Amino acid sequence: AVLLTIGSWWGKSMDIPGEVDNENVVDGVSFLRKVNDGERPTLPDTVVVVGGGDVAMDACRAALRLPGCKNVKVIYRRGPDEIPARRIELEGAIEEGIKFIYYTQQVAVEERGNSLLLKCVKTELSEVDNQDGRRRPKVISGSEHDIECGMVIAAVGQQSKSDELDSNGLMATDRVQTDWDTMRTKDPKVFAAGDGAFGGSTIVMAMHHGQRAAYYVKSFINGIDNPIPYRTPYRTRRVPVAQDIKWEKFNPHHPEFFGVGDNPIEFPEIEATYDWEMARNEAARCYRCDAETGSPDYSVAHREDIFSMARTNPADQEKLKFMLHKRLRTRSNPFPEGRAPNLDDIVFLPANLSRLVIDPYREACKVTTDLANKLQMQHPFLITGFDNESQELFEAMSQGCALSHTPYFGNKDPGKETNWLQLSSSITEQSKDTAGYVFHLGKDNKLVSLKRATDNQLVGFAVSNNDNLEQVISYSLECKHDILVLDSTGNLGNNWSELMTTPDFSMLRDAIQILRKMKKEGMIELIYFGGVRSGTDTAKLIGLGANAVIMGVCAALAMGGEIQDYEIKFSSNYSDSDRVQGLVNIVKANLGEASMMARCTGKTNLYNVEPEDLCAVTAVTSKVTGIPRAGKYA
Repeated sequence: AVLLTIGSWWGKSMDIPGEVDNENVVDGVSFLRKVNDGERPTLPDTVVVVGGGDVAMDACRAALRLPGCKNVKVIYRRGPDEIPARRIELEGAIEEGIKFIYYTQQVAVEERGNSLLLKCVKTELSEVDNQDGRRRPKVISGSEHDIECGMVIAAVGQQSKSDELDSNGLMATDRVQTDWDTMRTKDPKVFAAGDGAFGGSTIVMAMHHGQRAAYYVKSFINGIDNPIPYRTPYRTRRVPVAQDIKWEKFNPHHPEFFGVGDNPIEFPEIEATYDWEMARNEAARCYRCDAETGSPDYSVAHREDIFSMARTNPADQEKLKFMLHKRLRTRSNPFPEGRAPNLDDIVFLPANLSRLVIDPYREACKVTTDLANKLQMQHPFLITGFDNESQELFEAMSQGCALSHTPYFGNKDPGKETNWLQLSSSITEQSKDTAGYVFHLGKDNKLVSLKRATDNQLVGFAVSNNDNLEQVISYSLECKHDILVLDSTGNLGNNWSELMTTPDFSMLRDAIQILRKMKKEGMIELIYFGGVRSGTDTAKLIGLGANAVIMGVCAALAMGGEIQDYEIKFSSNYSDSDRVQGLVNIVKANLGEASMMARCTGKTNLYNVEPEDLCAVTAVTSKVTGIPRAGKYA
């Protein structure tokens, strides 16, 4: 891969009559390049700079320091509130005596003896331009006038030039033709960034382009055709929280301004630097927004609370009361009318002392399971949901599954290092290289005969419809299936279906009741999917009768996903290693949490948690799970 960062070394023309082939009409970029190279040309008495950006500020202030120049004027076609130059540059130019003429637009250049006439018109702002969001300048009829000067410096933009790139079809009119979304040119191996690709800007923006381009170049080299869109990270450095008690007490320090100085042609320093004490005071003013919470999830409301509390005088009782009420505001009723059944409404019943034969904080709780004596699992978790995500995300998920010994449940093969439970709605897609094959029944529940591709392959149905659950279970037992996946979302296989609906926990309740009625409980392994967020949820579902659970959204969030419009969106904030470690960490955390929940009920094996260890706190959850409420008969 090649990254082009050729810059914008040529100024744009004003496209007005009289500017071409006139040695006293120059572009700002060329003018500044010569000055920076050490040239000190003698200029006319009056110089006019056209433009309002940073190049215009550099050009007008440089011209003022050159021999011969006494007056510098800047014309800009919008007003002082719209001028794009950095404020410190603009204020410095004004303080040095440079005159700014706003709402003025050049239309032609004419020679008059040894002078130039810059013919101009007055403007006013009209409607907003949809392209740049600024109000367009509109010419005022009958406002023609002339500005006399000896030199015109056009600082109206920058452009790139390259005959070689142009001959290869890589140049647009004034820059390298580059796609912002990929940082690529027409040549798939050639990328571009900086001013040469996206027009003149600042060094900071060019650095941003470099980081962005590096991300896409790396993806290209790694063979990723459609990488996750790049986004500037929330947090790029890890630093301790500032502890300076004077952070709120110092006003901004403005260094002494020298202006053009006694010998302008030497281009002396424009302002003084900080001494040690001033530098410390300036540093103490920093709010340290990147370190206040210790988290990239930064809240403006939280920041404002910090500021308000820091400013509050302890004697101001009224304000203190307000702050306390604001931060300790009671939440609304957690069990409002119409609230859907929720695993949070189920609590664990702690073991009494006679059952706590082993110290739950010292003895490990067994968490391994053996699905149908065919798949040894180190924990009860499977991962799903990444079939349709980008290649890099799927590979990170696969690596995380391999490191955490977690099987993947889906239609796409995660690779040999990860156990794969294949989900398919076509009997012809069955692979012999999977740990299990799961046929996804449609809403019509059309039952088909499943055969194992190998002796150790798990087979079974995934069912989303509660209506014919008894028929599906009967057929599964008759065919000696190993597993039954209970999809409580009704949309298993679709992207992040857990976000689209409330999980139907009654599927697990009904499946257990059907198996008990048949006296076949334990004859088929039940895998539950829908709304599993934590190890606590997992322990509760195992207590309700599940043998394993499938995590979807929970895993996606751990890998850097964000919930947007009922979908999970990923960005480049997380590196591949961050995503892998995120998945490993969530499995480890949830496993530890599930184990602790089981131990607190007095169990040494997670799979010994029973319905008797659980209690519902709402009627609706009690009904849908079959777990009795406190003080009620089962």
